[in-house]
Formats: sequence, structure tokens, C-alpha cells
Amino acid sequence: MSVLSGARVVVTGGAGTVGSHIVDAAVAAGAREVVALDALVRGVPENLAPALATGRARLVELDVRDREAVAAALAGADLVFHQAALRWTRCQEAPRECQEVMVDGTFNVLEAAAAAKVKKVVLASSAVVYGDPVRLPFDEDHPTNGGTVYAAAKAANELLGRAYARLHDLPVVSLRYFNVYGPRMDVRSRFVEVMVRWLNAIDEGTPLTLFGDGSASADFVYVGDVAGANILAATSDARDAIVNVCSGVETRMRDLAQTLLELAGSDVGMEFKPQPPGQLPQRRYGDPLRAAEVLGFRAEVDLREGLRKLVEWRKNALGAVRA
Repeated sequence: MSVLSGARVVVTGGAGTVGSHIVDAAVAAGAREVVALDALVRGVPENLAPALATGRARLVELDVRDREAVAAALAGADLVFHQAALRWTRCQEAPRECQEVMVDGTFNVLEAAAAAKVKKVVLASSAVVYGDPVRLPFDEDHPTNGGTVYAAAKAANELLGRAYARLHDLPVVSLRYFNVYGPRMDVRSRFVEVMVRWLNAIDEGTPLTLFGDGSASADFVYVGDVAGANILAATSDARDAIVNVCSGVETRMRDLAQTLLELAGSDVGMEFKPQPPGQLPQRRYGDPLRAAEVLGFRAEVDLREGLRKLVEWRKNALGAVRA
């Protein structure tokens, strides 16, 4: 953690689910100052309350499309964690906005990081770049066949990171997140993730909706583990790497739903509907081997324990909102 001790750290998207946990982890690792940059479109300042209370973190409202503002914010930075992104559904609705925020914005961050001669940039990528599986589990050498605007933007980010690593000798590590969940997930907007949507249904006493026969699968990785992977990426010797951040465990959606019902003590059950077109691949889970080899990362929080933490946090968060 010597790289973080006394460092000035910048986290874009720092008020978001993953970004705010990275802020916490950087503060805990001894960073001198942690600056959370966020346009506050998806992120919420409350996520940063614990870090702000230490006096070593601060929030700056900033849009990564603002080249000059990004350059000023990164001046003097030692480490940069680039988490700022639009939701994938927004990218489908507004492709040009996606290009401007997630590609031009990433270019601004890399350009400013190179000018500031930061020690490492850690970029948030996504497993959506893989698209439909040719083989499972997804390893980092799997073809990148993602067919959404979001996937295209994330793939572009990885290539920009690699180009800057080689053009400016800027150490860059891109982390391909699988399905991140846990405390500080969005529980307020209409674009909530499936876990939160199901917990809302439980509160309303309605069955959990699954598509197909519920056999579709995903690889769920706890947000605290994801933040830990970012810290390991920043402190590792890796200088030009792309690495999965996953649990390596394939979870069927019907099993996920059943676990949530059990944790909530609910008997609302499930209902199954026809699979709509344009959904994610039926089976998705990652190979964690390279992350272990390159970063020393292994997911530690199992799904049931992570869901228990999510349920508890959500209950408290909704109570605070109502209050």
C-alpha cells in the first residue's frame, strides 16, 4: 500500500456505487487526499459521507466532458481511478451522449493523467465487451463481440488505455467488471438493477419476475471486492493489462431470486415471462485466474453474505430517504 500512502488520489464517478467504495478504500490505505469527481447524475453525495467525515476526502461536481476542468482536477494527482460512466440503457437511448461521456470523457481523463505524469490509471471496463459466449468461462482472451453501444464504448476505453500506456509510458490497468452488487446500489431511480427491483417487489407483496425459465445466469461480484481489486491494480506492478473482476461462480437467476426471498423472509414467489428480445447472453461467468496471477485478487464475499449486506443497507437507506 506504499503507493497509496500519502498519495493524492482522484476517483471519477466517485459518488457512485463502486467509486465511493474506492474512495473509502483509498482513505483507509493512507491516501493524503482523495478527490471524488462526479456529475451527480447517478452518484449521490450520501455515498461519500464516511470518507468526507475523515477530512481527507472531498467531492467536486464535475463532468468528464469538460476537458479543462478534468485537467485541472488531475493536476498533481498520483493515482487515478476512472469509474465515470452512463448506465447501459442510457447508452442505448442516447448513443451520442454515450460517445461524448464514455469515450471523449475517457480520452480527457487519459490525456490529463499523462500530462500530470500520474503513477497509475485504473479504468473501469465491463464484461459486456465479450458479447455472446464462444466459450465459458469468459477469459480475457475471449473475442470481444459486444453488440451494444455501452459495450462499444467500454471496448474503446480499453484500447485508448492501451494506446496511452504505450504512447506516453502511462501505466494503465483496465478491469472488466462482471455483475457488481452491494450497498450503495441505486435504490431511488426507475432504472434499478434486478436485485433492487426484486426487493421492491417483495416490499410490495408481488411475485419476482423472471424471464424464460429462470436458468439464465450471471457472475455476481460484491462491491467491496471490486473496490479491493482496484486498490490491488493501483499497487501492482502491472503497467498495461486487462483483467476480469469476477467471482468465477455461475449463478442462475432463479437461484438468486430464491436466496433473496429467503433472506427477506418472503413467500411472494416467482412468476415467469417470455424472454424479451435484445437481452444479455443466457450464460455469463468469468475466469478469475488472470486477476489472481496479475493482481493477487480473489473475490472473498460469497453471494449469500453479500446479499444479506445489501438487504440490510437498503433497509437503512430507504428509511433515511423517507425520514
